Amino acid sequence: MGRLFYILIILIDVLAIIDVWNRETSMEKRLLWIVIILLLPLLGPVAWYLVSRRIIKL
Repeated sequence: MGRLFYILIILIDVLAIIDVWNRETSMEKRLLWIVIILLLPLLGPVAWYLVSRRIIKL
């Protein structure tokens, strides 16, 4: 069960990184979001989703 949880986290992180790469036009913002996603594997993708869907405006 634990391995499935970690695999799911990795999958969500990879999908979030792919989405960042496709949506962001600025290389600096891309790299910043990728670092955030990698350093905060649970909160990073959630933050990206909220910001990219304009739920939180930055």
